[in-house]
Amino acid sequence: MRLSRMRMLLVRQVVLVCMVVSLCLNFRMLIGTDLQNEPLQSDLQKAVQPCELQREMLMDSLATMNETLHRRQARSERSIKQLTRTTPPHVNPGRSDVVATESVRMAGSPRQNKGFLTIGIPTVKRDQNATYLVSTLDSLIEHTTAAEREQIVVVVFLADFDTDYNRNFSSEISRKYSQHLDNGFIQIIQAPQSFYPTLEELKIKFKDSPERVRWRSKQCVDYAFLFQCCRNLSEYYLQLEDDVVSARNFFTGIKEYLERVRLDDWTMLEFSELGFIGKLFRSSELQRFADFLLLFYQELPADLLLNPFLEIVQPTKRIFKITQ
Repeated sequence: MRLSRMRMLLVRQVVLVCMVVSLCLNFRMLIGTDLQNEPLQSDLQKAVQPCELQREMLMDSLATMNETLHRRQARSERSIKQLTRTTPPHVNPGRSDVVATESVRMAGSPRQNKGFLTIGIPTVKRDQNATYLVSTLDSLIEHTTAAEREQIVVVVFLADFDTDYNRNFSSEISRKYSQHLDNGFIQIIQAPQSFYPTLEELKIKFKDSPERVRWRSKQCVDYAFLFQCCRNLSEYYLQLEDDVVSARNFFTGIKEYLERVRLDDWTMLEFSELGFIGKLFRSSELQRFADFLLLFYQELPADLLLNPFLEIVQPTKRIFKITQ
């Protein structure tokens, strides 16, 4: 009996010892795990700290940027208000190069009603003072009736920078065609030189000389100015040159063709294959074409810019050549 009790006590002691040993081992393992995790937690904290710092720096930068944008917007709004107060109502501040026909007209009376056809004729001083414009104007008068001339406005653009020459030539035309200037059939305009961009250091292309590049670049700007002046005068616009003689009954032919065909999807009708001569546009297209010429005035001659313009506004490439 005593022996059995002693065995039980011994077993109990052994169990207690085993339990103590097991607890010690578990505690050591736990401590070891925490010690192993300390470097990892430290590394994570070290990695998180720069991220937190970058986030704070980014938020500060965004706040600064937001304040800057607000200040710029406020300045822009003040500038727009100031421009609105100082700009006349008829001027579009977004397009300062749009011209007012009244301010550039040298001679001729404006028509009260919108006509059917405007004929634009740019002209410059020729060598040895040779002039062909008179022959062109005579043919336009001879080949139209008085009733037809009431539907036509001929705009002669003196595109030379020599203002004295322009003034003298305008006086000469006024004396010869006073009746047609008074009734609005002929009008004479000139462009302020401030309308033109700088025509120096232009791109040299096609092995052209600098003089040739300057001439053709200025011609593009000439045409853009003429288009802007003519955009509200009539329903249609026809481009001529100052050394062209018009065909007989040209006005009747153009009008009858438009009424007979009744085309809607055209941008240009071509009544001549020579350069820019005989090209008919809707007047509503003139401002857009003027903008195009002002963008690419030093890239190509005006007649070579026709096709790129038409390809943009009229992808179907419906260009009608009138042979009759």
